[in-house]
Amino acid sequence: MKEIVFNKKEYKSFKDFYHDVCIKLRKNRFIDWRDDYEDLNYHADLLNEFLWYCYDDNNKYVFLNFDLEEIKNKKTYENYEWNLIIKIFKRHVQEFPNNQIEFRNE
Repeated sequence: MKEIVFNKKEYKSFKDFYHDVCIKLRKNRFIDWRDDYEDLNYHADLLNEFLWYCYDDNNKYVFLNFDLEEIKNKKTYENYEWNLIIKIFKRHVQEFPNNQIEFRNE
């Protein structure tokens, strides 16, 4: 199982995450995603669809330094977007149990 780490300390905003996920999940290996949707247009629906293409990768997604309580309870646009991202990944690993998710704090 390949471990893919997303460290919130490395991102200035959720948009940096979208850029990083495209690199770490090798978006360009899929012809449907190669030329369009740069950084998935920072859109949760496109992230959800893109993860479907990665269903058979057997990844362990590690979310490092994500304060889930703050993301869930502090009402900002940034947290709204992070909350969508996390929900999508949680649903993805439920639907495809060959993938896993883990949350860690340093």
